[in-house]
Amino acid sequence: MKKIRIKGRGEFPGCVEAEAIVSRKPLEGFTNCDPLHGYTTERNHPLFKVSYTGKVLVYPSPRGSGGFMMYGAGAKPAAFVHTEGTPLSVACAMVGRIPSMTDFEKDPMDYIASGDLVLVNADEGYIEITKKD
Repeated sequence: MKKIRIKGRGEFPGCVEAEAIVSRKPLEGFTNCDPLHGYTTERNHPLFKVSYTGKVLVYPSPRGSGGFMMYGAGAKPAAFVHTEGTPLSVACAMVGRIPSMTDFEKDPMDYIASGDLVLVNADEGYIEITKKD
């Protein structure tokens, strides 16, 4: 099985491998997420009520508050992969203790599709994508 490796910068440490869920639209986490069920409540968003719990959440950037700050109930992503980080995305990863990466050498959204298996190694600064069949 072919694996694709992309170097990036770790925002919060950790190493996890999980199924990816991809949004090409930015996410607003603080006011538009249901922390108990782990999905966005923004009605016009492509991931409306689609669970990201235990998955690698791949998205371009946070929007608005970008917070996802209410994690703690366990309904949280396994990792964050985004192309544009912000201080809020770092704070969110820290509060939720969620491995997080940004500043990639190639746009990960060009390579990752929902359902792919993604290893996020924020400790060593890379992601590794295994394409779904």
